[in-house]
Amino acid sequence: MNSTLTGAVAIYLAQVRAELSDLPPGELEDVLDDVSGHLTEVAAEFEPGPEGGPTLAALQERLGTPQQYADELRTAAGYPPRTKPVGVAHLDAGWKALRWGLIAATVGPFFIAIGIFAWQQDATVFFGLLGIAVLFAAAYLGVRALHGYDPRIVLDTPRGAQGATAIRGLIDQIPPNARAELTSIGQPVWWVVRGVIGGGGFFALFGAASVTVVGAIAGAAVSIWVGRKTQRDRRWLWYVVPLNVVTAVAVPAFLAAAYVGTSFSLFGNYNDYRGTNNTSYAPNGLRLDGNRVTNIYPFDAQGKQVDVRLYDQDGNPISLEPQDCAANYGSNQPGTTSNLFPQAVVSPDEDGYADPENCKDTTKAPFVPPPAPATRTTSTPSNGPTDKPTPAPTPTAPPSVKPPTTAPTAKVPTPGVTLTVEPTR
Repeated sequence: MNSTLTGAVAIYLAQVRAELSDLPPGELEDVLDDVSGHLTEVAAEFEPGPEGGPTLAALQERLGTPQQYADELRTAAGYPPRTKPVGVAHLDAGWKALRWGLIAATVGPFFIAIGIFAWQQDATVFFGLLGIAVLFAAAYLGVRALHGYDPRIVLDTPRGAQGATAIRGLIDQIPPNARAELTSIGQPVWWVVRGVIGGGGFFALFGAASVTVVGAIAGAAVSIWVGRKTQRDRRWLWYVVPLNVVTAVAVPAFLAAAYVGTSFSLFGNYNDYRGTNNTSYAPNGLRLDGNRVTNIYPFDAQGKQVDVRLYDQDGNPISLEPQDCAANYGSNQPGTTSNLFPQAVVSPDEDGYADPENCKDTTKAPFVPPPAPATRTTSTPSNGPTDKPTPAPTPTAPPSVKPPTTAPTAKVPTPGVTLTVEPTR
């Protein structure tokens, strides 16, 4: 058979070959050599199309469908009509192949989808690898179950016939012109998308973000090759259909992640948005300049550590979850909080560890506070931009003061403003 045919001519020849697959191998090759020459001559009569030759629809309009063309060859060469293999072995092989194909197209993508939406990197890797293993193992068993029969034997089973009828009904709803466009344009685009998702996602699954783009390009090339291969050998459908299902699940997931402005699991660093260090996912707590505040150590003006209770401007307590031994080893009730600072934390032993039996708490600050300024500094309003310093006033002698004849009357101080920092003793 001529292997230099490309485009729609090669696809048409592959479909004719499938229709004649029941012929003896030697005779089949002889027939296909003649068919290749005929198709080359017919293709030369057409004006070059987008792919450099006639379209598949133009060939079918000129020569008929591949099945009609093959039937004419049988009649001209004196071969008997194609007969479907019958018997229990045939139906059993068709059902087994269909069953493994359904497992590959459902169970494998199901585990991969769990990995895509998992919130932990370890779970993503585990379910991703599990789904890939199930997908390819079931697809391989499906091809083995054919036992050399034509892959279309699955359509002879009741389930296969029902599925084929339903799919043909959906395809018939598409206008013929749109079908031709989907085949000539949509199919190559889908091959590229499938390869980008599969290749890039495989490397991102293991956190290799640096080679994700290279993997996506390589995946696109492999996907196009597999698509061409499937047109000639229908057994590849057992692998291609499950991969199409995975892509159909992954593409909306990636689009949704891009819409909400988040990085999806297969293309990002999990610690960026799933780790415990990210405070945007912490339901309770305090933050300062985007960093989580886990404790507060108050000091007075003399640099002495003090105990205080904190409240906000509305009188609500500013509380954090305790971090002492009771909190770490299960003695506290769920939801316990405290606005007494500094909060006690577990004091590790010399080896840096702590255990429930010998656990000790400490409220001592793990740092030395910087010295407080000696005097308060206040800003002096300026009379205008100038570089000259304001001259100091000239000291004058204090006026003479006569001693008071009566004792001064003590003034009662005006009550001050209540502070929100309440020292405790």
